Amino acid sequence: MKKIEDVDPAKLYEQMKNVMALDIKRTIIPIPYMGNRTAVIDYETKELIALCPMTGLPDFYKLTIIFIPDDFIPELKSLKMYFYRYLTIGITHEHLATKIYNDFMAMIVPNELNIKLIANIRGGIQSTVIIN
Repeated sequence: MKKIEDVDPAKLYEQMKNVMALDIKRTIIPIPYMGNRTAVIDYETKELIALCPMTGLPDFYKLTIIFIPDDFIPELKSLKMYFYRYLTIGITHEHLATKIYNDFMAMIVPNELNIKLIANIRGGIQSTVIIN
């Protein structure tokens, strides 16, 4: 385990830049949607885990994805496999929420998308990232 004080900010920046560029979005398989175009779909998981880029320890998250579909919805097993890709990736909460938002938007192209990522409390601080 690394000490936070020993993390080089320039290396952390490069790591986040590299993680954000990872092309893992294709893990999410779009399937045709023929339902109501005003339907609001809400997916929630407490099984999202990524690594803290500072310490290498696992961070545990509750993720909620709320969207209004257009032509596609994600095949749910593929979405779960997409989430598993983060098990070995060091990424901050803020970047993780943004990456998931961008990847979901790119593969599913919903009419509206909202992401809410709640990190388990670490160091006495509750961290929530919401992207609309």
